[in-house]
Amino acid sequence: MHMSLIQVFQSMHRYGLTLGTLSFLFLSSCHRQQQLTPILLLATDKDFGTYTGEILHAEGFNAFNIKSVFDGTLKLPVLRNYDVVILAQHEIGELYCEMLRKYVSEGGILIAFGPDAGLYDLFGISGSAGQIMDGYIAIDTLNSAGRGITDQPIQFHGISEQYTLNTAIRLATLYEADGNLSEYPALISNTFGSGIAYAFPYNLSETVVLTRQGNPLNAGRETDGINGIRAMDLFTGGWVDTSKNALNQADVHMNLLSHCIETQNSTGKPLPRLWYFPDNLRCLVTLTNDGEYRTEADFEAQLSDMDSLGAGMTLYVLETNKVSGDWAEKWSSRGFEISGHPDDTHEAGDPQWSNMYTALENKKKEIADLYGNDMKTVVNHWFVWCGKDPAGNPEFAAQAIIEANQGLGMDINYAHYDNGSNEGHFLGSPGYYQGNFNGSGLVMKFADSKGRILDIYQHLNNVYDQQYLELKDPDGFFECFKGLIHRSLNNEVYSFISIKSHNDEYFFSKVPLHKMITHASEHGIPVWTAAKLLDFLKARDDADFSDFRWNGKKLSFKLKSSMIHEARLTFMIPSGFANARINGLSIDHKAYPYEERIFKGREYAFVTVKPGYNYIVDVEYKEQ
Repeated sequence: MHMSLIQVFQSMHRYGLTLGTLSFLFLSSCHRQQQLTPILLLATDKDFGTYTGEILHAEGFNAFNIKSVFDGTLKLPVLRNYDVVILAQHEIGELYCEMLRKYVSEGGILIAFGPDAGLYDLFGISGSAGQIMDGYIAIDTLNSAGRGITDQPIQFHGISEQYTLNTAIRLATLYEADGNLSEYPALISNTFGSGIAYAFPYNLSETVVLTRQGNPLNAGRETDGINGIRAMDLFTGGWVDTSKNALNQADVHMNLLSHCIETQNSTGKPLPRLWYFPDNLRCLVTLTNDGEYRTEADFEAQLSDMDSLGAGMTLYVLETNKVSGDWAEKWSSRGFEISGHPDDTHEAGDPQWSNMYTALENKKKEIADLYGNDMKTVVNHWFVWCGKDPAGNPEFAAQAIIEANQGLGMDINYAHYDNGSNEGHFLGSPGYYQGNFNGSGLVMKFADSKGRILDIYQHLNNVYDQQYLELKDPDGFFECFKGLIHRSLNNEVYSFISIKSHNDEYFFSKVPLHKMITHASEHGIPVWTAAKLLDFLKARDDADFSDFRWNGKKLSFKLKSSMIHEARLTFMIPSGFANARINGLSIDHKAYPYEERIFKGREYAFVTVKPGYNYIVDVEYKEQ
């Protein structure tokens, strides 16, 4: 935050401050001009609090610190170092409540999920009149926080309090259980002193996790009537409103949080963000192939086709004795990924931790011994998903924990397959508007039921060949892909798209798959292996903004990136801030090109650079 002398005098007059406070406020203002990190997250693992950090990474706000709400070093002078404080759902006590009141009154921005009752006055609300569980919200798209975001109702998971407004402004509204709009807010803002406080009455981080990963109460249970326990069993019982699949509901919640973070408060500064995709793209496609019982001679034709079309492909080998090391090396050298297809289908109806762990461990050893490869990404045979911890207790992320413990980086076991379910097409109707049943087009890390972030990414397989083969619908297979890519390119419903093309089913998928690859190429969208995407995501998460300086006209910061990737990173800066607009940008003190475009209702300058370097970025703003 930056506070001018005029603002200091105005604040003194407004709050009756004495001259004895002037030097403190001014020195605090000067310190903020040379700020290292603009965002502070106050959280513990409880109630998915620290997962908010994964949301910040996904949304590109890589410059943040995390402190526990029980951190004894957390004092008001520490808070004053940050433009934005995000308070995850947690009871914090009156001492911290008073500290946060002072922080906001001096010009800070506070965002809270399910805030402590001791902060109700700060947020301009009264006590809760009741609760709504697993409901919907409607976003007011006429205000700054909601502009550019969908006006269609979206789901939340968990409990939302029903706050009564006092001085707060409603930015989104809860729906009643009967489907009618209520009088209660789903997001509020309140001006408090020189600062702004936002409150979500529901736990946004919990909503994102449960929307993406499914219902924890279904862990380890057969619920969809399809043979074998799979991750998709976590989405039965109406957990997902399939009419919303084309909206990416979890991502909408994250967009709403991002808009609150970017509040154009005169005491703050414009904040840089990393873009979702590489090379300034608006979409990216990955292609995978479950090898199953075929041989390298069978795979040769399909991989050759993909190679001729300029597409990469990941091959998950089930029977390694049918694929030689020489053949695997040939295709690996061309940029294809050869990984393993672990098989625990003998206990698909009740997968156990120890057996799933062993199946993966054995497959990793086979791949390493025969091909000299480390498995980076994984798809299990039949998508078998362990939902129990080592003690046999339900854990909806048990399979992801097993994989993370063995060093894998990406899981692609969440797949759109619901044919033959006793709940019909509970993942969504096939075709152009199939969308993403887990409410997200982004690739993000898992969390376990205790709220801990797991070091493994969840990548939804949203274009699945077997679903359409059994429906005898090759056109629908292509239309599903077409809908996802068009919404990502044209409607800001951004998605990483994963296509599955079994070699066993290439007789069905060949024509529509070639159409997909050609369609992507015509729109400038590359087709990557899962491993290549994983490496990019690691490079993106590794990038860091630091050493911020802001004097009201010029923003300077460093972009540090240590991991090298052939694709480039793109970061974006608000084109306008307060009454000024961007007037020039330089990197390492040399003028650098940027592209201005609108993202979710706001204008940004998009800047694309090579990863693996340290950059000094200077952005000039000019008053309008």
